[in-house]
Amino acid sequence: MDNFLQTLDFTLYRDVLFAPHPDWLNKSMLYITNPRNFFLAIGVAAAFLGTRFGLKGRFLLFCAALSVAITDPLSSRVLKSLFQRERPCHLVHTPHLLNGCSDSWSFPSSHAVNIFSEATILALIYPKAGPWAYLFALAVGVSRVYIGVHYPFDVLGGAVIGTLVGYLIVRAAEKIPFFRGVV
Repeated sequence: MDNFLQTLDFTLYRDVLFAPHPDWLNKSMLYITNPRNFFLAIGVAAAFLGTRFGLKGRFLLFCAALSVAITDPLSSRVLKSLFQRERPCHLVHTPHLLNGCSDSWSFPSSHAVNIFSEATILALIYPKAGPWAYLFALAVGVSRVYIGVHYPFDVLGGAVIGTLVGYLIVRAAEKIPFFRGVV
């Protein structure tokens, strides 16, 4: 079974990398994959949530900040060191490696862990925003495979881990007396 999953993961990766890459899609994926492109929007959203959405907005901000503090070191330092999976861009000559290849390990995708945790938090606190949050998280995850730096299962594993962490953060934070009854 393990060999089947590795073969499937590698085949999916190659199918994405060796498919046509139109310039407009390359630019879109490079934009989506770069968290710096969203700092201004995140700052505006945080200010808006903190001032206009009362305790529920501040609860979301608290959970989101806690998520970043947990998921990034968890994925980048702990899990990547534990699994030590080589990035596909070190192993396969890719005609569409759009953004260089990191020297860090591949599993799990830290982008996926981080963004799926945030999407889960948003979905639990504001359910109507959930589908949009998960759609954006999926786009970020797909961008990591598209630009050639992760296997699909790196992203899938990151999505599962991030979703679990986001869920646990909200469930733990809602037990804090200050936030009790917010969600």
